[in-house]
Amino acid sequence: MGGRCFTCCPSLNERETMKEAKEKMKGKTAPSFVKETGEGACLGKKTKIVSDLEIIRRLAKERFNQSVGGNEEYRSLTFTLGIPQRLEEQVKETFGLTALADAQCHVLEAKDGKIKVYAPDERGLFYGLMSIFQLERKGYLPSMLVYDAPLCSERGLKVFLPSKKNIPFFKRFVDMLALFKYNQIMVEVGGAMEYTKHPEINEGWVEYCKEMSEYSGKTTQIQDHTYPWYKNAIHMENGDGEYLSQAAVRELVIYCRERMLDVIPEVPSLGHCDYLMLGNHDIAERTEDPYADTYCPSNPKSYEILFDVLEDVIAVFEPEIINIGHDEFYTMAVCDKCRGKSGAEIFADDIQKIYDFLKERGVRTAIWGDKLLKNAYVPGAGNFGGAEAIMYTPQFHQKDGKIVGVMPATWQAIDRIPKDVEILHWLWSIGEELEDELLEKNFTIRYGNFEGYLFPNWRAHLAKGSRGAMISNWSTLNEIILQRNAIFFGMAYAYEMFWNHGFEDDDYEIIRDKALSCLYYFKYAGIDELKESKVPTHHPEYVEVLYTTDYKVDFKFFVDGVFPEAPLYDIGEFIFTYEDGTKERLPITFGGNISHRSVGWERTRKENPERGESVYKVDDHLLEVSMSTLPEKIGELTYYRHPVKNPRPDKVLKDFVVHKYPDKECTISTESIRYLGGAE
Repeated sequence: MGGRCFTCCPSLNERETMKEAKEKMKGKTAPSFVKETGEGACLGKKTKIVSDLEIIRRLAKERFNQSVGGNEEYRSLTFTLGIPQRLEEQVKETFGLTALADAQCHVLEAKDGKIKVYAPDERGLFYGLMSIFQLERKGYLPSMLVYDAPLCSERGLKVFLPSKKNIPFFKRFVDMLALFKYNQIMVEVGGAMEYTKHPEINEGWVEYCKEMSEYSGKTTQIQDHTYPWYKNAIHMENGDGEYLSQAAVRELVIYCRERMLDVIPEVPSLGHCDYLMLGNHDIAERTEDPYADTYCPSNPKSYEILFDVLEDVIAVFEPEIINIGHDEFYTMAVCDKCRGKSGAEIFADDIQKIYDFLKERGVRTAIWGDKLLKNAYVPGAGNFGGAEAIMYTPQFHQKDGKIVGVMPATWQAIDRIPKDVEILHWLWSIGEELEDELLEKNFTIRYGNFEGYLFPNWRAHLAKGSRGAMISNWSTLNEIILQRNAIFFGMAYAYEMFWNHGFEDDDYEIIRDKALSCLYYFKYAGIDELKESKVPTHHPEYVEVLYTTDYKVDFKFFVDGVFPEAPLYDIGEFIFTYEDGTKERLPITFGGNISHRSVGWERTRKENPERGESVYKVDDHLLEVSMSTLPEKIGELTYYRHPVKNPRPDKVLKDFVVHKYPDKECTISTESIRYLGGAE
C-alpha cells in the first residue's frame, strides 16, 4: 500500500496496457491526483463527521453507518474551508503542479487516524466527500494525499421534468450527477409545471400529450409530413405528458441545490412554445396551424402570457439564470402584423423584451445559439443556424422534397442582443469554427447537446474560451430512456473530460471501457462481492446471464414522440420457475438488456462532404445497453453480462430458462449462467 501515485486515466503519468487499465479502473471513477502513503482505516459508525454543511454530514452518516467489526476506524472526517499553505505546497510538489484552482477544487489528507478535506468553497468540500465515495472500498480508505479540480467551470445536463411516478428516479439520478461532480442541471419546464394564472395551459398540455402519444412517431408525422410549413419538435415527453404542482417542483429544486447543482429552468419561447398556445391559440404566429409552435411577437398578449409563466417559474426556481430557448425558430414574419419585418429584427427584439423583463427581477438570460450563426447552414440536414435557407416539404428533404419557401436569416441579430446573454452552442458537430462567430462577438459559450465521446479536440476548444458543456436528453425522464439514449454513457465519459487532467482524445478506448464498467457496477453495487453457486441456490438475489443475439434493429434515439415498442424490441424472456410451481417472466429486450453479437467497439471517422471535413462515429448499439449490461468480447463476438434480479427471492427457485419467442427469427446464445447471493 505504499507510495504509488496514479490517476483515474493513465495518460497523465504513464501508459498502461488495456488489461491493466481495466483492472485499475474497474467500476470506479477517481480523482485525478492520488498518492497512497500507507495503511489506512475504515469509515464507520464511530467516525465523527465534522462539517458546517448539513448535506455533507447527512450523506456521510448515511454512507458510513455500519460497524466495521474488529477493523480500525478513522476517528474523524473533517471538512474545512480554505486550503492551508503547507498543504498547498505539498500538493504542488507531490503532483508537479504550479498552482491550485481558485474554486471547486479540494485537497484530501488521510493519515494518523484522521481524514481532513479542505477546499476554497462549499462546492469543493462537497466534491471532497464525493471523492471519498469514489475511493473507499467497503468503507476502507488508505492513508493518502488527494487533489482534484475540474477542467471547466460548467458541467451540466439538460432534462425534462419528471412525472410524479418518476420523482424517486429523478432523485437517484441527481445523486448520480453529484457523484460524477456535475454542477448544473437544466430543466425544461414547458407545460409540465402548474401555472397559477393559466390553468388552461396545464389542462391543454395533458390532452395535447395524450393525443400525441397515440403511437410512436406521431409527432414526427405531424412535424415533417403533414403541413407545408416548417415546425418545431413536439416535446410531449416533458412531465411524461403530465404536470407537477409548484410545490413538487420546488422540492426537486431544493434536492438538486443541496447537492451543489445550479438549477437552470428552461422556458421555451418564440419557438418550441406550443404549450403557451394551448387555450391561447389567438397568440399564434400561424393561426391556421392546429398545432402552432410559435407565438406572434407583435401581439402584446403573447408577452402577457409568457411573463405570467416566467413569474411562476421565478417564484418556484428562484434562479440566477433562465434559458429562454429560441432555438430552431422557423415560423417568422407570416402574420399580417409581422410581415415585412426581417428575421433578425424579430429575433433580436423578442430576446430584448424577455431579457429586460428578467433583468428587472435579477435573473440572467441564456439562449440556444443556433440562430445567431451565419455559416451553419447544411443543405438538407436540418441544421440551419441563422442563415437564410430554402425550405422543403417533407421537412428538410432537399433531395426528394418540394420547395415551399425561404426561411429568413436571423444571424444579424448577433450585433443587436446584449452581450451578457449566455449562449448554449449545440452545432459544434457540423463545424469546429462555428463557435468563433460567437466568441469573436464576446459572448460566453458552453456546448449544448454534448456528446463528449464524439467531440474532437476538447482541450483546444476549452483553451479558446468555452466554459464547459451540457449533455441533453430530449425525452422522458426515466431510467430506460436515459440508458437507451446513451445519456448515462455520455455522463460517465464526459466526467473524464471535465475532471481528468490527463484526458486526451486518443484515450477513447480506455475511457469507453471505464465508463461501461463504472456504470455497470454503479447500478449493481456490490454484485462482485456476492457468493456464487454452481447450481441454483434456494433464494438467489440475482441470476447473472452472459449472452448475445443475432437479432438487430436499426438504432434510434427515443426523442420527439418516438418511444420503444415492445413488439419490435422484446425478443424473449427470462423464466423463473419456483418449487411451488409458480413462474415469473421478465422480458429480454434488444437495446435494453441485450444487443447484437457483432456490435462495433471502435470509434471511427465519418466524412461530412457538405462541410468538407470528418466527424467521429460510434456504434450506438454498444452505448445503448451500457449500465444494464457489461459488454465483453469473446473471440470476434460481443456478449452482454446482465444480472437478472430474482423477482421472488422469498420462494425456492427450481429452474431458470432463457427463452426466445418462437415468432422471432433470431438466436439467443448463452455463454454462462451464474446464481449470485441469497441463502442456500
